[in-house]
Amino acid sequence: MPSTNPVAMMLKRRGLDVLLQNPVQYLFFPPDLNKGFEDELYEILKKYSFRIFIRDVIKNKKSFSADDLLRYSTKEWVERYIEFLLQRGIVEGLGGAQYRLKAEAVFSFGDTLEWFVANMFEREFGSPALWGVRLANIEAGGDYDVIASVEGRLVYTEVKSSPPKNIEEAEVAAFIKRVTELKPSCAIFFEDTRLRMKDKLVPMFEGFLGKKGFKAKRLVEETFLIGDKIYITNSKPDIVGNIGFCIKHHLTAEEFW
Repeated sequence: MPSTNPVAMMLKRRGLDVLLQNPVQYLFFPPDLNKGFEDELYEILKKYSFRIFIRDVIKNKKSFSADDLLRYSTKEWVERYIEFLLQRGIVEGLGGAQYRLKAEAVFSFGDTLEWFVANMFEREFGSPALWGVRLANIEAGGDYDVIASVEGRLVYTEVKSSPPKNIEEAEVAAFIKRVTELKPSCAIFFEDTRLRMKDKLVPMFEGFLGKKGFKAKRLVEETFLIGDKIYITNSKPDIVGNIGFCIKHHLTAEEFW
């Protein structure tokens, strides 16, 4: 049966066939959530400390203790987070204060972060969204992290869960190529970090787009605009606020007269 999702239909009208959408096999939690659990999980994923905690759980998924997960939280909060996962069957005890992640196929936090951002578009902005999208006949590879319909405008968000030092020029080049092929109303390059965007990411974008006369303009804090369509932002102070700012800016930036 053909998809009636508004985003899928927008893509179809552009002659783009969706080969894959909303894959669940690499989420760190069971995909068959009840509504209450999904709401809880969405809210707690807003916390940067919990997202860092989950990355470390995935990194140490076969065996970890609270002491292995103290990068951004106190031991008290890590133990609370472990208990949250334990009570909901996401992790299980191995004895001796050791635990393991039950989702053995998960190798990174990336898919879960895409799930969260797509949910954010729907819950916070009332905008239908797809995540983990693979499109046919796209030279740039056809893999789009999150695509949303915001007031009838196609918004593409690239979601990065790794720190800026791990982002390579090839990834920025691929993002720009995907934007060029998709032609969304606006595109957001989002990195889940509290580090500065100006140190590495912004210069990389300017290196690729500077030859076309585009320079990055700082809009607020670590949120930048290149041209009138590409936004670069991070998660300081929070994801919802920063991506919401990008959307608001895009929707209101055009001159009225």
